[in-house]
Amino acid sequence: MITESGTLKRQRELRRFIRRQVFAAAGVSALPIPGVDLLVNSRLLVHTLTRINLHYGLAPEQLAALPRPMRNQVDQAIQEVGSYLIGRVVTQTAVFTAVKSLGLRLSAQQAAKLAPIAGMAASAVLSGWLFKRLCERHVAQCERVCAQVPQLPAPPSGMDLIESA
Repeated sequence: MITESGTLKRQRELRRFIRRQVFAAAGVSALPIPGVDLLVNSRLLVHTLTRINLHYGLAPEQLAALPRPMRNQVDQAIQEVGSYLIGRVVTQTAVFTAVKSLGLRLSAQQAAKLAPIAGMAASAVLSGWLFKRLCERHVAQCERVCAQVPQLPAPPSGMDLIESA
């Protein structure tokens, strides 16, 4: 079991990792080429969400190693939380589905690229905000699943899950 200070340290490092990814997504969105940022940022988001799943012990390979009764409990908790990105292989298609709910903002972000400097800055800010919001929502959902299944084994110690990203 992870100690409280170990848990807090892991949470801090996860937040730091997400913050770095948000800045990378915003930086890509500042490029003046419409559309390229969608591809790059979706890949970056797939990678980030996969690492978040690993961090919480909710990656598909981690869940597959659980005993069947516990796996059923986790599956039920995931359904209650309403996430289709936990416990599954995160793909670009799944990410685009998750982003659809924020489609208007995404369109505004792409339209902002048409203006010169101010548009690129606005695009970067909107993209960073969207990326951060999706990651924070996923973290909250993972935390809710872990709270509903307290006997879920702790993920492997060491932040190589996050740092190897």
